[in-house]
Amino acid sequence: MRNNYDGPEMDPVLYALKVDGEVDSPLTLRLDDLRSMAQITQTITLECAGNGRGFHTPKASGLQWENGAVGNAVWRGVRLADVLRLARPRPAARHVVPDGNDAPPTPQAPDFIRSHPIWKAMEPHTLIALEMNGRPVPHLHGGPARLLVPGWIGSASLKWLTRLTLADKEWGGPFMQRSYRSPRAEDPKQTYSLQSLECKSLIIRPLDGTRVAAGPQTVFGFAWAGEGTIVAVDVSTDGGKSWVAARLSGDEHRYAWRRWEFAWDAKSGAQTLMARASDSLGRVQPSSRPPDPQGYRWNVIHAVRVNVA
Repeated sequence: MRNNYDGPEMDPVLYALKVDGEVDSPLTLRLDDLRSMAQITQTITLECAGNGRGFHTPKASGLQWENGAVGNAVWRGVRLADVLRLARPRPAARHVVPDGNDAPPTPQAPDFIRSHPIWKAMEPHTLIALEMNGRPVPHLHGGPARLLVPGWIGSASLKWLTRLTLADKEWGGPFMQRSYRSPRAEDPKQTYSLQSLECKSLIIRPLDGTRVAAGPQTVFGFAWAGEGTIVAVDVSTDGGKSWVAARLSGDEHRYAWRRWEFAWDAKSGAQTLMARASDSLGRVQPSSRPPDPQGYRWNVIHAVRVNVA
């Protein structure tokens, strides 16, 4: 769990979601109203934009995440598009500005708001989640209702959702204009607001620094790709000199991580395993990343070092 601010618990009976702004029919929906609408179920991976920040050089400020700020869950709720259509968006509506019930820690602190372009809001996988893994969304995960913007950085999926304002332009607050931005590759002095997750894979077994027995071993992990889909994961057992395709396994979901497995004949001694993902957008997990002052977008090829005996 990762929250910028904390949100007080809400009584589901009193819950209300307001939809206003560039709409012809402003409305307020209760939790029962949302439950009465058509529901969809999706498996979605959420990853903090700063996952891997601890690996950046030079060090960036903020939580020094290594590989743990990512998770996968089954979500159920109503399509955001269905809710917005009830309010009848005007042609001028180009962005959706969600707000939640979280509270800034001081009166001077800005409200946590990040807006989304209307095309992503109307995409059929974007939803207002009411359930997580078959149960009502827990408070610390944003319940009783939260936004789920699949394939995008975790901060896009705003928790404790209480308002949706349709606007003619991107939100101008600091969490859009200063935070969650990265330097452009062609001109590092210019930055852009983060949206889609990177193409990335992690080795889950064996863990870095562990001891394994010589002989046949199964290496496995997970890979995900934001707005792309994983098409391959390759594994190297010789420090990146050569690569062999791993086997993609398990269920495939549009915005969820994909499990992969690799049969490894482990030889005695200190060994290094590396995993490299490729996606449908032509992206390949890189061997390095340029500096990022806020420590975002870390997706460097994952390597683990193990002792084989």
